[in-house]
Amino acid sequence: MASQTITINGNNPNIQPFLLRKAFDTHVHVFDPRLGPYATGRAYTPEDAPLESLIAFNQRLSKDPNENTIILVQPSPYKNDCSVMLQCLRKLKTQNVNAFGIAVLNLDVTTDAELKGMHGLGVRGIRLNLQADGKEVSVENLVSALQRTADRIRYLPGWIIQLFVPGWSWDCLHDTIRDLPVRVIADHLGGMLGPSKLPSTLQLNPTSQPGFKSLLSLAKQGRIFVKISGLYRMSNEMSMNFSDLQSIVQSFATEIPDQIIWGSDWPHTGDGHSRLNKSLEMKEPFRIINNSGILEQLREWMGDDVYSKMLVENPIGLYQN
Repeated sequence: MASQTITINGNNPNIQPFLLRKAFDTHVHVFDPRLGPYATGRAYTPEDAPLESLIAFNQRLSKDPNENTIILVQPSPYKNDCSVMLQCLRKLKTQNVNAFGIAVLNLDVTTDAELKGMHGLGVRGIRLNLQADGKEVSVENLVSALQRTADRIRYLPGWIIQLFVPGWSWDCLHDTIRDLPVRVIADHLGGMLGPSKLPSTLQLNPTSQPGFKSLLSLAKQGRIFVKISGLYRMSNEMSMNFSDLQSIVQSFATEIPDQIIWGSDWPHTGDGHSRLNKSLEMKEPFRIINNSGILEQLREWMGDDVYSKMLVENPIGLYQN
């Protein structure tokens, strides 16, 4: 079942590729229990998505996959055991595939020497994911985690903090992030919802939703990069490739064109709110996503120049240190 789903997620090889030469896919995961076990306290058990399937997916989307770069993001079922991701980074190096990683770590037990070792393998940051388990977000705890994480990684060249939080939280985090000594990536449109997921009072003007102005403010100050990814997490309009997100994406493209990057979010996992009280014995299937259709739509919404910035120029400046 897993291999069938992964194949569907890719593009028809007869379709014109949509990833430009030297493009970055800044958000992908590997799920491979052959390389290491999932954490016992995880929120869900995914289907298998091994490294070889990820590489095939990227090749199907790309004009020149040999010059592309992929960013492996530590997925929540492994919690803070990054051994699978680090194995994949080592293997990608031997295959001459350009790759970096974003880790999830317990900084209470991770030494500075271990952080430097991860840097040598291509790790360039730490992710704080407050959405995987569907529980409420504590702003106080998040602020503390941001400050502590930034203090540990501030001396590592090019390291960032990657955040997956609800959109409204940027209003609460604005001043903290503005003053951090490291930059931040806002995952999945910064949590900004399309009208199909907003209350009726906000549906006519989704850019007025809580957190939007604060997110733009931080991006304009160069403190945040917004990742154009996971559109299916922010919209219910699947049949139209999540077209109700157009005004949000175009606002980013117009107002912060130098602060946006793209991620496929392969292999397209489910949502945290649907995982509460689910059995870990049952594998959660991946979503069926029209990746080429989404990329084509993003290009139409942004125009060629900003599309190129999102895929190539912006992530080059962010990751290649």
